Amino acid sequence: MITLGIDSSEAEGGVALIRDGMVLGEERFSERLRHSEELLPAVNRLTDSCGIGLDEIARVCVNRGPGSFTGLRIGLATAMGFSQARGIPVTGVDGTLAYRARVKAHRVCVIIVNRRDLFYARWFSGERASGDVEVVTRDDIVSRLSAERRGIVVVGSGAEALRDELSSLPAVEVAPPEANRASSVWIARLGEEKGDENELLTLEPLYVEPAIRTKTER
Repeated sequence: MITLGIDSSEAEGGVALIRDGMVLGEERFSERLRHSEELLPAVNRLTDSCGIGLDEIARVCVNRGPGSFTGLRIGLATAMGFSQARGIPVTGVDGTLAYRARVKAHRVCVIIVNRRDLFYARWFSGERASGDVEVVTRDDIVSRLSAERRGIVVVGSGAEALRDELSSLPAVEVAPPEANRASSVWIARLGEEKGDENELLTLEPLYVEPAIRTKTER
């Protein structure tokens, strides 16, 4: 069974084809403002290069967030349209889980670039998340990781953006650069693991906004 993975949640996007966990091919694109123009041509280039017809794709999986508001809408709309047109299941995948799955450490912090000086962050202990996705500032995430006394691995596009600052912290290990790139392969793999459930009628993007402080809290 062939699965199409779609990730347009960040500045670098991509599509991938896998069969039973094995990667058949991947196509990446990196112009955030052109994801709507690049996504479908990337799928066509990928299927052509793999020698696979669109009718051979049995499932489509998409990163549902957190990430760029516009990028998530483009990815979900494309995946759901593909699902409807082909009559195949569509599955949404939490982007923090896709980053978490790439590292084998017990304690992990996923950090994803948001915008300007903000980042999405989520802590994991083993396979279980310690809480929901948060929106944090650069200073906040560096301060919190500075206070860590036990070893922790940080992974994600935000970890790469903060590599110089985080690498100097004694308890922190920054994942290798390749692990910190958005990956449609991992979206496809995690979606494939969810089975044949069709989320066409229930799939929604995971939007996370910064907490708004009241005047008395400032």
